[in-house]
Amino acid sequence: MVTSVELQDPMSYYLFWLIMVILAVVVAFFLQLFFRIRLKDRLRRKREKTPKVHPPKKKPLPVLKWEYLQRLDHLERGIHAGAYDKRTAYQELSMLIRSFVTDATGIKVQNFSLLEIRRVGIPGLTALVQEYYEPEFARQSMADIRASLFRTRKAIELWS
Repeated sequence: MVTSVELQDPMSYYLFWLIMVILAVVVAFFLQLFFRIRLKDRLRRKREKTPKVHPPKKKPLPVLKWEYLQRLDHLERGIHAGAYDKRTAYQELSMLIRSFVTDATGIKVQNFSLLEIRRVGIPGLTALVQEYYEPEFARQSMADIRASLFRTRKAIELWS
């Protein structure tokens, strides 16, 4: 009897299943790799904590305030004498307030970005550094150095 159906050799089915198994293993490997990287990144973010505030160890706070107010007065005299251009004056002002906070709290904020300073949770420092950013990095700025000096002085004086 002649039929129109041709049967395939049983071995041809094995190649299809072999390719499917290899493809499933490769997909499972890449999915596992992807989710491990995401989990590790998520755990790393959870471990990032804000630094703890430590009281000053070397000098009492009133002495520290006095020293930094003296440095601020020296900077202000230099600005009024024309020893600093606006950009350099703001850079010096930023270094001064960051050094003060480092000495007062023990948190080394000298090289922190504005985002990192926000995470520390000191609103006065965040506001001052944010105020300094534009004149520090812009080619030209309309910022008022006298107002910035006043706010920096108040921040140091009111620090507790």
